[in-house]
Amino acid sequence: MKYTVEDFYSKKFEDESNEILLNERWLFSEKAVEDYVIQITNISLSDYISYCESLSPSPNYTSKDITQLSSLYDCTSGMCKALKEVDHGLSFTEIATKLHDGQYYKYNSGALTKYGENQVKTASQLGLTICIKDLWYLSSIGQIFPNLADDIQNKYFSICLLRDPFYSRVLCSMCKQETNLPNYMTILSESTQKRRLSNCKQLINFFIKQCNTESINIYPITTNFN
Repeated sequence: MKYTVEDFYSKKFEDESNEILLNERWLFSEKAVEDYVIQITNISLSDYISYCESLSPSPNYTSKDITQLSSLYDCTSGMCKALKEVDHGLSFTEIATKLHDGQYYKYNSGALTKYGENQVKTASQLGLTICIKDLWYLSSIGQIFPNLADDIQNKYFSICLLRDPFYSRVLCSMCKQETNLPNYMTILSESTQKRRLSNCKQLINFFIKQCNTESINIYPITTNFN
């Protein structure tokens, strides 16, 4: 089967493969998922940008869509490693404990829970995790993520961000004009905006890197407060 930009946005393959992974694991095919990722990442980023720009109206986003993270590694490779070691869903606290077992987080239940929440929700924005009944699992993509080359990982994250309600608006704007990130974060207090700016920029850097790789012109992103 040949996959298209529309297939990626529909999430049909991902939903079906997630269902198989969670409920009929013996039928799960890592090769099928890898083939899917390779196909959709072979499509030009400009095609994804054009499709994103064609969507009207743009999806609404909430404060929960504006990223919080502490460690990009723990949201990506670290998360995949931690969750792949178990065959059941994990809570925020359990995720943080697996990510930082033996460190100070384990002695502070509030910090432990918040750390796990922030990292796994960011992993979800990047297509690596899913939540079912308050427990978190690797998605089918997360399951095969360590098998992917670095350039494919970066491309996949880039197109995932174009599918995200918050980042899609920011990234499409960057393709047209200089974009001030705080203008898209006004649903947060200014102090919270300032705390999350660097987090958001870390994810936006995946897109910037991919644009540079594919020679796509984009405008600068700024962080000015009026």
